[in-house]
Amino acid sequence: MNRKRAVAAAAVASLSVLASVAVATTARAAAGCQVDYRVSSQWTGGFTAAITIHNLGDPINGWRLGWTFPAGQTITQSWGFTASPASGSVVATNADYTAVIGTGASVEVGFNGTWTGSNPVPNAFTLNGTACTGGTTPTTTPPTTTPPPPSGPVKAFPTAVGYGAAATGGRGGTVYHVTNLNDSGSGSFRDAVSANNRIVVFDVGGYIKLSSTVLVHSNITIAGQTAPGGGVGVQGGEVSFNSGTNVIVRNFRFRMGTQDADQKNSGINWLDASNLIFDHVSIEFGAWNNIDAVRASNITVQYSIDADPIGQQFGAHTETGPYTWWRNLWANSHNRNPLAKANTQFVNNVVYNYQAGYTAGNSSGHFLHDVVGNYFITGPRTTSASNYYYQTGNQQIYNKDNWLDSNKDGALNGSAAGVRGGATELTAPFSPTTASIPTLGAAAGYADVIAKAGAVPRDDVDKLVVADVTSLGAKGDLWSNQSATGLGNSGYGTLAGGTPKADTDRDGMPDAWETKYGLNPSANDAGGDFDKTGYTNVEKYLNGLLDNQYP
Repeated sequence: MNRKRAVAAAAVASLSVLASVAVATTARAAAGCQVDYRVSSQWTGGFTAAITIHNLGDPINGWRLGWTFPAGQTITQSWGFTASPASGSVVATNADYTAVIGTGASVEVGFNGTWTGSNPVPNAFTLNGTACTGGTTPTTTPPTTTPPPPSGPVKAFPTAVGYGAAATGGRGGTVYHVTNLNDSGSGSFRDAVSANNRIVVFDVGGYIKLSSTVLVHSNITIAGQTAPGGGVGVQGGEVSFNSGTNVIVRNFRFRMGTQDADQKNSGINWLDASNLIFDHVSIEFGAWNNIDAVRASNITVQYSIDADPIGQQFGAHTETGPYTWWRNLWANSHNRNPLAKANTQFVNNVVYNYQAGYTAGNSSGHFLHDVVGNYFITGPRTTSASNYYYQTGNQQIYNKDNWLDSNKDGALNGSAAGVRGGATELTAPFSPTTASIPTLGAAAGYADVIAKAGAVPRDDVDKLVVADVTSLGAKGDLWSNQSATGLGNSGYGTLAGGTPKADTDRDGMPDAWETKYGLNPSANDAGGDFDKTGYTNVEKYLNGLLDNQYP
């Protein structure tokens, strides 16, 4: 959406409606929900709306939300659901990643639309065919058998996409508590990832200062979202996934920097690794590359920040593949954003202050690239705006809705970015799964990435990166070392500690959460599946910390 055409944020409307929902399948199932409909932005002939569905009853797995537009409005682009029809009496059907809404949880979806004359909000909703009536009431009779498990395997976590989404990490393995920030020894991060089949949770927040590379084994979940205080990360060394497989990493910070004695290391190394997914991670200050991946395959990086590499000042070197990059923020990197010597999905990313953006290397390798809905934005160190695609000879690219903002005027007001550099343009995606990846327009994707990418809560390093990007041309640099950022702790910034939640049985789930969901806080029931979703109990808790389920 071109915001230059937008009029001043006109009407911002909202509506809350209570809906009775007949979807539960458990004994004495109760149903109910609240729907919030908000027009968050409006301009001449168009608007953006957000819809939040709050589940007041038993868990939902799959939904259809119905409403009628009172003045002929039409949905032109949606995220989190598909609409049929798009005007009149609308029925919105969940996307895969929004299907599950736990008890007391909510899911937010949204759309862009058009209007003429007026834009009143809908005044009634139905969920799964039941009219909005309010309250929670029993909807089913008790079943005579235990509900069956879901058909087919579940994803790494509900919002996982792309080639790494099938990773299961440490599912069914041992829960390991990181209890200190030491480089090694019992209770350390290094010890936690030194054996297979573990779910790693954190009882401490802050930086773990590494004296050498940490090697992560296979069938591991690293749940950085469990760290108290300001979160957790590593400082001064590489984290290697060399030959590892089936790993999930969420909400973690990787910051190598000049404190690593081997400046040919990278922030993350994926040599010979496979079936990995990284979500809400922040990677800065890698010397050789922020990410180095040779002979790696089936990897997703999503909602992450890859910024401020030092040394060679390269974002990511990737070979073999395939790879999925979805809704990531790339900033202040000379080149390799990424270097894609592999079949690659590159969807809804933001690339800022590049000297070479999406790169294939002009190698003899012939690869396929689905590049959709990305925004390339020049910064102070960009020398040629046209290098948003770089060295793409001998490549085939599906190029759709990519934009380039090259004027450095402090406003997001780019224009369409076409295929260049000798590449052949595809008329359809090479991958049959690209269409299933939730995709926004480039401008909406920019806003989503700025709001959500990277580890949370955002620390000083990531705040500096985001401030550079949102200056839209005025700020940013290529760093020779992390201390040049001017931040404390030798340029790494600080991460506050904190107090962990009580977990009497050490199964990775806080006592209060277990009690709320009918589990036993005095017995290890991490591996159970109390609502038969296919995710273990501890996974429900871990995923809910980031996905707003099972609060």
